[in-house]
This record gives sequence, C-alpha cells and structure tokens, in this order.
Amino acid sequence: KNLQLYKVSTKIDDVKLFWDQIKVPKILRYNFLEIYYKYNKNIKHLFVHDKNLRLYAHIFTLKFSKTNNYLDKFSISSFLLKFFSLDVLYLTNSFITNLPSFESSSSIHLSSILNSIKYNFSLIVIPDFLFVKMKIQDNDYTKIKVEEEMVLDINEQWICFDDYLNALKKKYRNKVKKITRDSDSLVIRKLCENDFDKYKFEMRELFKQVVSSSQFSGPLFNTDAFNLFVKEKYMRVDGYFLEDTLVAFSSEMQNGNNLCSYFVGFDKELNKTVPLYGRILIENIKTSILLRKKRLIFGRTANEFKSNFGAFPIESFVYLKLKNKFLRFFLAPIYSRLTLKKWRQRSPFKS
Repeated sequence: KNLQLYKVSTKIDDVKLFWDQIKVPKILRYNFLEIYYKYNKNIKHLFVHDKNLRLYAHIFTLKFSKTNNYLDKFSISSFLLKFFSLDVLYLTNSFITNLPSFESSSSIHLSSILNSIKYNFSLIVIPDFLFVKMKIQDNDYTKIKVEEEMVLDINEQWICFDDYLNALKKKYRNKVKKITRDSDSLVIRKLCENDFDKYKFEMRELFKQVVSSSQFSGPLFNTDAFNLFVKEKYMRVDGYFLEDTLVAFSSEMQNGNNLCSYFVGFDKELNKTVPLYGRILIENIKTSILLRKKRLIFGRTANEFKSNFGAFPIESFVYLKLKNKFLRFFLAPIYSRLTLKKWRQRSPFKS
C-alpha cells in the first residue's frame, strides 16, 4: 500500500503562500511559473506538492498530425494517426522540456501523483530525468528516444568571439564569417518592455513561422509572456531589425553555468537570403563567451545545422504509457517504432 500522498492544485493562487518555502531552482519558482500560468490558459497547469516535493506539469491535447517527424509517412497506421488526438499528462513544463521542473528531497511515488490528479488524460509522458527519480510499480512504460538536445561546450580559454573563430577549421570559420557578412544589414538590439507592446503582433507571427515547421509540437508558447519574463529578469530577448522592421527575435535564459537559447522566431522567406537563424546562433555563442558560461544549450531542432557551429547531441528519452489497454494494444507497436530523422554530425573544430 502506498501511503505517500500528494496534493495537486490547478490554480496557482492555491500554492502561493508555501510553494517557495523549500529551495527550488529558478525555473520552478512561483514567480516564474506564474508567467506561464497567466499567459497560457489553453492548457491545464498542475502544481504537485507535499512538504518535500514541488513538481510542475501540464495536461494538454496533442494532435498526432504534429508528430510528423517521428512517423513513417507511408504507413497506414501513421495515416490514421493524423486524425487522432489525445489528452497528454506531461510530467514537466512542456515549454522547456530539457530542464527539470521538479524538486524533491525524497523519492517520488508515481502512482500517488497519478491518483491525486482528478482530471482526464489518456497518455502519460515522463522525461528521463524525472523517470529515474521515481518509484514506479508497473512496467507498461515504453522508452522512446526524442530529438537530441544540441549543446556547445564553451572553452574557458575563449575570451572573445575571435578565440572561438580561431578554434574552427578554416572551412567552418569561413562559413561563420559568411553568415556574419551576409547579415551585416541587420540591427540587433535588446528588447525592453515598450518594445513588446509595439511588436507584439510581429513576434507572434515570426514565432508561428518557426513552430509550424517543427517536427513535434505540444502547446504553443504565447510570446506575449516575454514582457514579464524580461521585466522579472528571467530572460533576455533580442530583436533583429532590417530597415526598422522586426524580422527575427531570440531569447536566452541563464541557468547556472549554462546559457539556454529558447524561443526564436524569424522570417523564413527572408532567411533564404539573409541568414537570420545562423546569425542568431552566432549571437548566442558571443553571449555565452561574454558571460563566461561553460555550456550553451541550443535546444532540440536543426541538429545538423547547429553541429556546423560545434554543437554536439545529448541523447534524450521519454517514457510513455497509454492508460487505456485497448489503445495501448493498438498504438504501442506504432509508438515503439517511432524513429528520428538521420543527420550528419559535423566536426568543425581543429583537433
């Protein structure tokens, strides 16, 4: 018998008085989570807690048509899945899936969490970094590899961007210089509060352009939240302007020795002639060196392109379980076959 009992709140006000009473990382603080809560009303926010535990999770509807990267385009099962949607319990913050949104001084009982949630969900998704900290009674979970996280180690001997450039082989150094040359018409500046009101619509549209082609997408991040993230000094957001028009933006968040590059948006058509995305990555690298970070975390997309800049992949997994046995029987053979697109790892640094 499992005696561990957790409370689950869906209203953030219910946890306001005690949530920060145990020491939690920045991305689990009440003020940080409140911003997601305020700007993303289309999903259910779960605040799981007891005297030792703080865990933030989401329930949202996942359309399988948005998992196109993982499904074999020509199989009947993937064709049928395109019309299918499920309510997903994602046991972390689904907007920043690569950082743990939990803190606990004792082991976490999964069955107690599931029993404490009074809302419907059909699919449970647990990221690897939480799964290993849990007591799990059943073995019906399927381990699935998800897109790797791309990471660049920042050499402590790099004092400025030229040091990074000099560490690259000539071919890759020339590539980076060309991106800088081809994007020198851009004006790049840090966005402040007034800018978010002024460019609200443009930011939304630029972000949608990038997300629409992503291989897997859960809930859509609301870019209006940037205003508060910047005001509360959780994020820095840069705007990329061409003749006074906002054509791209990027956001960065510091997390200990890491700089995390998160939500970006850019004009995809313009990107064909002015390398907006390449320039964003270059600016991320410059910031990491300037802030003396040990690592730059680029996130999970455009792996091969990022490897041109020296980024390497870190394997990531999630554990899935469908609650309905019939659905599990039907879908498990499909999701256990989910595969990632092959890509080529570049080696741009001199040995």
